[in-house]
Amino acid sequence: MSNLPIEDGEPELVSLPPRPPMDDEMDITPMIDMTFLLLIFFILTSKMTGEKTYDTPPAKNGTTVVSKNCVSIVVTRGTGEAPLVARGDGTLFAEDPELQAAEISEYVQLELESGRKTEVLIRAEGNVTAGQLNKVKQSISEVLSEGKLLNIAVTESK
Repeated sequence: MSNLPIEDGEPELVSLPPRPPMDDEMDITPMIDMTFLLLIFFILTSKMTGEKTYDTPPAKNGTTVVSKNCVSIVVTRGTGEAPLVARGDGTLFAEDPELQAAEISEYVQLELESGRKTEVLIRAEGNVTAGQLNKVKQSISEVLSEGKLLNIAVTESK
């Protein structure tokens, strides 16, 4: 039923304003807003971590190494990100990573050239990460000539 007044039996015609033409493109502004809100949310709530740290895996097998024939380098966990690296006699190398790498390379090269040592032995604590151990290995491998062995001994964590 209509609410239009009826006079003389005919309904009164009401004219409506013309409809605006339909836009053929969809407005994606709200979708872009939501995308940026989600992006900001994930940036603020995620944790940015660098290198994944993990302990050196335990050895499954090993051989005996005569320590008299080896240039010994001792690697311990230390207090910060960088490990404490020392010579076999206990004197520490520099704490600066670049200077430390140069000192390790020079020490190993001098010991191997003396003729008394034929191998290199890295003694690492069990809580030293593999990444820290790799940095020491890279410093040594720069001066290690073919035929010289690099041995790694890991002591178990207590």
